[in-house]
Parts: sequence; structure tokens; C-alpha cells
Amino acid sequence: MTLFQHRSKVTFATSCWERDWRTVLLDPEYLKVRQIGNHQYPFFERLLIINNVDDPALVERIAQEKVEQGLLTRVVLARDVLSYFGLQRSDFNEWQYYNALAPLMAIYEARGDYLLYLTGDVSLRKPVQWIDKAIRFMQKRARIKVANLTWNDNYPEAKKESTRTTWNFYVAEQGFSDQMFLVKTADFQAPIYGEIRADGAHYPRGDVLEKRIFSYMKNRGWARITYRRGSYTHEDGNFFQRKS
Repeated sequence: MTLFQHRSKVTFATSCWERDWRTVLLDPEYLKVRQIGNHQYPFFERLLIINNVDDPALVERIAQEKVEQGLLTRVVLARDVLSYFGLQRSDFNEWQYYNALAPLMAIYEARGDYLLYLTGDVSLRKPVQWIDKAIRFMQKRARIKVANLTWNDNYPEAKKESTRTTWNFYVAEQGFSDQMFLVKTADFQAPIYGEIRADGAHYPRGDVLEKRIFSYMKNRGWARITYRRGSYTHEDGNFFQRKS
């Protein structure tokens, strides 16, 4: 029996919108290598969420070619699933709504035991084998609910935000980013998005999805781990503003 013979079923999901769908779908290496392959994990399924594009039919047609090639498993057009999570449209302004829609769709659609989600402007410049390590860490420690790579090679910041360091991870008592998250699917398919903490004001643009998850996690004592031996690259922090 090999070490990884019984690997967990992990759904990979990313998203695209009007300002990044060409990079995600037309660059031959971006989705295939930098978003999927460099994680070095045999994903159970690979999803693309199409969110807030000018020509959904065109983007869906191009994305379906990736399904035919075997790179993607499914392509999903974003739709309003707020009620499933105990939310309503009035909980968000327009920017917050579109910002939340893609990750919520990925969570809603995921069929794996775990979900790895990254926004369309997030990728890995080089391979990092980290998912098995993160899942084993979470399975042994019930309060660890979120895992991610270090962001933009900023290891000093990730360490500063943590309360302790293990061989592979920085462990933080609070924090969540929708740029990349690895979670147990069932935990996040629950209606956990209705709580708002005043000390989440460091999240910009009001009561965004990140702030809601941060609040629920902190209220329950959930913690986060950041892999300290590999990083993702976030190309553009403004990708998820409303398209003009």
C-alpha cells in the first residue's frame, strides 16, 4: 500500500469574469499548469465558475472545450444560490454580491470531500505538493478548518499573523482569504455566513463574504493553517470589482 493510495476526494474550483476569462481560458499554460497542475494532486473533479461576463454563451463555449480536452470536469454559470446558505440579496451591495457569488457557487457545486478554491487571478508559478499534508493536519486537529499556501512569497507576514509554527505550517487563530482556501466541503456548505464581528473591519468594502467567514470562524474557535514551504501568486487585487 502506497502512502497516498487512499487520498481524499478534493474538488478543484476556480472562477473567471470579464477581466480575466481570456487569461484563464486562452493562455495554454495558465489553467492547466499554474492553476491545476502545480498543486500536484489528482483532483476528484475540476470546476470552472463563470461569473459576471459580458457574453456568457461565448465564454461557456470556450470553457466547454476544456471539458472535451479532459482538463475540466464541469463548467458552471454562476447563479444566485444565496438562499441555500441562509442569505438574501439585500445582505450585499452590488460589488459584494458579485464578489461572493463565485466562491459560493464553487462551495455549492463541490462534490468532493474537500474543496480547493482559488480566484482566477491566483496561480502557482512553480509546483508545490501541499494538499496531502494540509488534509492530514486538518484531520488530526478538528478546529483547523481552512488551509492555504503563503501569499505572494510573503512568509514574514504569514508568520507574523500566526500564533505558532509547525514543521510545515503557520497556525493562525483567525483569518480567511477568498483568494485561496482548502476546506472540508460539508463545513462550508452549511449556513455559516450570517454572522458579522466588529473586529472584522480590516476586511475592505464592508460585510463581504470573507468577513462573514472570518466572523463565524472566530466565534467558533476555528483556526487556519498556511503552508510555509510554498506560495501562490495573486496577480491583481482588483479582479473582483464590478466590471465596467
